[in-house]
Amino acid sequence: MLTIIPCTAFEYTAVAALWNAKLQDPQSCWFDGEPNDAAGIAQLMAGGCELSVALEDLTPVGFGLWWPTSELPRLGALAATSDVVYYRLLAAYCDWGLSLGATRGYAELGVRQTTERHQMDALGVIEYTAIGFEPVAPDAEPAERVPLLLRAECDLLVLKQAIAAQVENLS
Repeated sequence: MLTIIPCTAFEYTAVAALWNAKLQDPQSCWFDGEPNDAAGIAQLMAGGCELSVALEDLTPVGFGLWWPTSELPRLGALAATSDVVYYRLLAAYCDWGLSLGATRGYAELGVRQTTERHQMDALGVIEYTAIGFEPVAPDAEPAERVPLLLRAECDLLVLKQAIAAQVENLS
């Protein structure tokens, strides 16, 4: 049975292990990122990060971290061992944002097509806006600049409905 719990110091080492395992997956947005350890997870938590852990029969199989911001709740990262775990963690983010009184949420991500990007795209409700670009050469046309960073934004209730439908399709 899959459960999602708030992260405590007891899970820091397991979260760091999941984090570091994702760094080895060339299809993941985590690939080639910076490794982490239990102390780094503790620092994230001390810095105001909300972190939830997905457990399958008491074994950690994913985590999600997000921050309250003055603008909208920000999804920082999701790491999951399966699509269902990914979507359940994304639903937990929605519930958390809604509990803060937010109606929308956002994340920032690169443009590379990754496993996580495919999971987001499969929902069909997330709006992407380019917010970071490669530098433009002095003689280049600014309108033809190449995006490097996207802002993914969505209504949290709409996102929850799309997640529920996707999880049902996967079951």
